[in-house]
Amino acid sequence: MLPPKLHAQKLEFDIIWLGKIGKLHIQRTADEDSTCTSINSVVKIPFYKLSWATTLSTIDGKLATSIYQQLLNNNKREFTEITMKADNLWQLTDNEGKKETITIRHLFYVSDLYFKEPVNEAYIFSERFGRSLPIINNGNGHYTLMLPDDNDCEYFYENGLCKMVKAKNGSRTIKMVLNEAA
Repeated sequence: MLPPKLHAQKLEFDIIWLGKIGKLHIQRTADEDSTCTSINSVVKIPFYKLSWATTLSTIDGKLATSIYQQLLNNNKREFTEITMKADNLWQLTDNEGKKETITIRHLFYVSDLYFKEPVNEAYIFSERFGRSLPIINNGNGHYTLMLPDDNDCEYFYENGLCKMVKAKNGSRTIKMVLNEAA
């Protein structure tokens, strides 16, 4: 019996807001029936160091586990853990340790947006928020993901590859631009 074929992808994005302030590193490994995605970022601006990380694994396209964590100056700011409990039931643990049972109806995840264009998707499941969010196809490889906190993220694709993300947070817009030299 031959071992399963592993496929790995690495992406690096420069994070820009009034100049380059950090990097977003993404790595995905996949075999015939499972994937593991790791997203790590560190942003440094005067007086603040913000980092966030997402680790996601899927089996046959369904979420098996996901952990999202955000730190501000090395202190936990946000945390979400999602674990599959049964065929169509997951347990979500939030920042305060509160647990709830959720269902996931959409098998396209926010972490997938860096690797493939959501051409026929109307909703994307957010590992951070633990729910499906609407995504709008603006045409020409441009999509807007509507966030529950009245912000949004815009994704820009060329030939199916994500080249840039614009994350709106209040009055600030932070760009993440694919570093193709990495």
